[in-house]
Amino acid sequence: MRANFPRNKRRRLTYMILAVSATLIVFAHNWWYSVERQARKLGSREFTVQAWAKAGQTQRAEMTASFLEQYDVSGFHRKDIEALLGPQTSYYDYDTNLAYVVGPDTVRSMYASGYLLVFAADKYDGEIDSVFFFPDVE
Repeated sequence: MRANFPRNKRRRLTYMILAVSATLIVFAHNWWYSVERQARKLGSREFTVQAWAKAGQTQRAEMTASFLEQYDVSGFHRKDIEALLGPQTSYYDYDTNLAYVVGPDTVRSMYASGYLLVFAADKYDGEIDSVFFFPDVE
């Protein structure tokens, strides 16, 4: 037996279902492509400041998961990142964003040969807003 809802209630129910579905899709996408999940695909080498300083870009990629586990960079200033990882090794969109080339040089983008580990910083206060790989680690 079909429910006999007034037209406006059916429309509201439809909008609610669509909103919930969209929210779930966004949540699933963010989980699937989270920077931590992507970093684990690159390896599990232990991060230390000294090891990072001596490592090549492939070894640095292997350290990104360990780095992200050790440091919650939300609230960090770009100077805090530079103190740990040294001067940036690439560029991403704006001077305020720190970018480090990590991973195999077979990965290509308009910015570098390798993935970029990007620390997007607020242009006014230099605080880190987000961390991501470019391109996404598949």
